[in-house]
Amino acid sequence: MAEAHVVTALTAKRSELAGRIEHHKKAIVQLSADLTHLDATLKLFAPDLDLRTLRPKQHRERNRYFLPGECQRMVLEICRDAAGAALSSRQIGEALVARKGMDRSPALLEQMQKNAIVVVRRLEQSATLVPAGRDGHGATWKVA
Repeated sequence: MAEAHVVTALTAKRSELAGRIEHHKKAIVQLSADLTHLDATLKLFAPDLDLRTLRPKQHRERNRYFLPGECQRMVLEICRDAAGAALSSRQIGEALVARKGMDRSPALLEQMQKNAIVVVRRLEQSATLVPAGRDGHGATWKVA
């Protein structure tokens, strides 16, 4: 038979998850009602507006490690300090951890590497950084 403390913990976790689901269902109902009211108001002011053409704005979670724009500024500083050398996302992630004075845990290094990849791709689209080939770990970039 199952251990009593395991069953107790699992039932508590199930209750917690069921409560969160119920909370979010109520929030969805409220948001849907708000959206319906907003659509009706929009139709009053712009009857010809096709609401299907309005795309939903993506909801993004704020990065808890950086202030808005801070990560991009730091990545640019790291690339400029490299004096033309090509850097991988891993090297940039390690430099971000060092500049922020954070603990070098594997999970944090992985998160910083992901942040670096997002920023590097954005800077690549604006032609601020350019691909510089590959190293043993993947793609590298340098300042254009």
